[in-house]
Amino acid sequence: MGEGPTLTTLRLLALPLTVWNAGFVAEELGPLLAGVLLHRAQGIAVDATDDPTDALRRDLRRRAGAGRGVMTWAVRGDDSAAVGLLAVDGVGRRALVSVSIGRPYRRQGYATEALRALAGWLEFRGSVVVEARVRVGDRTGERLAVATAFVPTDIVLPEGWRVWFRPPPP
Repeated sequence: MGEGPTLTTLRLLALPLTVWNAGFVAEELGPLLAGVLLHRAQGIAVDATDDPTDALRRDLRRRAGAGRGVMTWAVRGDDSAAVGLLAVDGVGRRALVSVSIGRPYRRQGYATEALRALAGWLEFRGSVVVEARVRVGDRTGERLAVATAFVPTDIVLPEGWRVWFRPPPP
């Protein structure tokens, strides 16, 4: 997969994370995402007990240097403010996607818009199964998955995550 492209929608710009901009992104998003476990499936966590910016900086730099199958984007609103993170971990023909939006920017449709753009780009690139994981009982996550055309499976991982997939376009 490698470094991803810049993804754009009507209101959002998702810029690829690199080892060079990971610190800057962490400075912007650390306070917005404090106390939130982000992309737990991808291993990004902002610990509320530590400095959230330092914890996020470490995890983002690790992801930026992780290799070809791991991509992360800083999601920016139409005013250029950082609003969240978008991530994909690819293995073979499978792509695990996730999105986290900072608390002040939630309930504005940013997660739906960003996830649709990422899934659309992955599908455009060719035969890949786009997968998401939603914690069992997380109604907000379930609504987001349905709004972005994901379908639940019967697979529930031991950590309490249900696997959802996006059927290939016709």
